[in-house]
Amino acid sequence: MATAIDTLTINADTLSQHLATANSGLSALNTGLQTLASKSTQLTSGVSQLADGAGTLAAGTQALHTKGNSLTAGTTKLASGSSQLATGTQQLTTKNQHLTSGTAQVTAGLTTLAQQTPALKQGVTKLDTGANKLTSGLTTLATNGPRLTSGMQTILAGNQQATAGTRKLATGAESVTTGTAKVQTGNQKLATSLKKAGDRATVHPSQLTYRQFAKPTTTSHTERDDAPNNGTGMAPYMVSVSLFVGALAFNMMFDMYTPRKYPRSGVAWWTGKASIMGAFVLGEAILIISLLELIDGLAPVHAWAFVMILCTGAAFMAIVYWLNLVLGRPGAFFAMILMVLQLGGSAGTYPIQLSNGFFNAIHPWLPMTYSVNGLRETLMIGNTALPEMGMLLGVTVAFSGLAVLFYARRHGRISAMDFTDKVPGTQTKS
Repeated sequence: MATAIDTLTINADTLSQHLATANSGLSALNTGLQTLASKSTQLTSGVSQLADGAGTLAAGTQALHTKGNSLTAGTTKLASGSSQLATGTQQLTTKNQHLTSGTAQVTAGLTTLAQQTPALKQGVTKLDTGANKLTSGLTTLATNGPRLTSGMQTILAGNQQATAGTRKLATGAESVTTGTAKVQTGNQKLATSLKKAGDRATVHPSQLTYRQFAKPTTTSHTERDDAPNNGTGMAPYMVSVSLFVGALAFNMMFDMYTPRKYPRSGVAWWTGKASIMGAFVLGEAILIISLLELIDGLAPVHAWAFVMILCTGAAFMAIVYWLNLVLGRPGAFFAMILMVLQLGGSAGTYPIQLSNGFFNAIHPWLPMTYSVNGLRETLMIGNTALPEMGMLLGVTVAFSGLAVLFYARRHGRISAMDFTDKVPGTQTKS
């Protein structure tokens, strides 16, 4: 209804505006007619203004016609709203009594609310305090939540372990019960058996019984070698040392480089010198074995003892001979060093296990190690000495081959005319 009234008011205002516009146009028309009458020169301008005013009047008339329809519709809506207003007024009058009764109830409720306001205020205060405590508790719970979770997990794991332990304990208890029963049965059997054994254990001791308790076992001893005295035990070591010293002395006394006559080749040159060394080694071997057997009373247990002495002398002679041949006087010095090393590393006096790490390391690489072991086998023990002989012969062949190579290289430096000098071979070492 209010909307219809507003629309009607707007339309009335618009109509008034258009009527004012029409009045203005009529005034202008009158003015123009008066001007036309007084001033014919301005007729054209007035006609133009009259045409403009006529257009404006036509537009206003059209707007008035359009708004007239809106005014009619608004009037209809106003009439309908007036009917609704009358109906609502009757309903308002009917509900007025209910409003009065509700107002009385509201007044009574407000009175009760006013009376309970202090208690409500105290409750709100307590509620606020409780809310603060609840917030603090929730904060503490949130802070200690991970610990609580970890503790619960630990408790759960402990419960599982306790359950498993309880099961094992129950199983063990059953085993203990079974074992106890077996122990009781065994004790009964043991008591019965001991009683029977006691009844049968009647002993009638004799002298044989006493001797069995006094000397229950006897010992037997088997000698691995036949060494009746210390001289026999030291013979392998001293023979080896004597043969090495003999090789040193021989190379100090004899010139093993200069040939007596012009050699046809390096092999011939070596053969001439090797014959002298071979005769010396054979002579010293015969001399040593003879003196040991005839004077010292040595009795070798194996016939290969003499051959072992020959192999040892040949190997030592080949080594010392090659050192002196190639290095000269420094070679003799190195030969002395080699002899000193062999004295400590050949295990001739004490087992090699009693020596330090250095002699233990060089022990397998020393020729005297194999000569001492081979002579022990042939002089005292009686086992085979073929491995030691083979090793010493291999050393002899190796150093003899090196000597042949040395002579072969030097053979090209000498000629037959060198042996016409008073001192043969003086130019061969230059």
